[in-house]
Amino acid sequence: MASANTPARPLVVPSEDHSHGGGLGPPLSHEGRRTEDAQQSRKKKTMKTTSQKKQVGLGARSAQLSSSTPAPEAPSAVATAAKPDTRLPIDTEARKKNRTLPTEKVLQMLQTASPELFHIAEVVGKWIWVSFSEQPAPTVRQTLAQLGFHWNRTRQSWQHPCGQFRLSSAGDPHEKYPSTHPADVTTN
Repeated sequence: MASANTPARPLVVPSEDHSHGGGLGPPLSHEGRRTEDAQQSRKKKTMKTTSQKKQVGLGARSAQLSSSTPAPEAPSAVATAAKPDTRLPIDTEARKKNRTLPTEKVLQMLQTASPELFHIAEVVGKWIWVSFSEQPAPTVRQTLAQLGFHWNRTRQSWQHPCGQFRLSSAGDPHEKYPSTHPADVTTN
């Protein structure tokens, strides 16, 4: 109870600066909201606390680093070590020149270099495609690369632009351009 000399303590709502749970934290803006920085800081603190409570048994980072178990290797490092590069060397300057040659010249070079490849080649528009049911031997891939062909993963075939460089199209080029098998045309 209050003595006669000291007035009774009035019931007062805390000031605006501390009315929204801010305690002794940063002052509130005029609208009664925290500034963005203060909100983000509070969120970060909450997230850290919550995530630390959920991770039972991990301990501090320094404790993790000082453990005697070695860290596992990155999956990409393991994958590259397990799969050696089987590509045979090619002359890149000659390949660049071959990619600019017209369709007829590329077909002549393909027939001279490998008649088997010429028989399975298909001309789609002005491009030449060579498709296989399974992965060809490294020497076949080297021959195609040297002639200027590149592998198209989407269409699953080796393609030669024959000097007609275009961006990838969403549709099937067979629907837009005529396609022929040059081996069928030359033998008839």
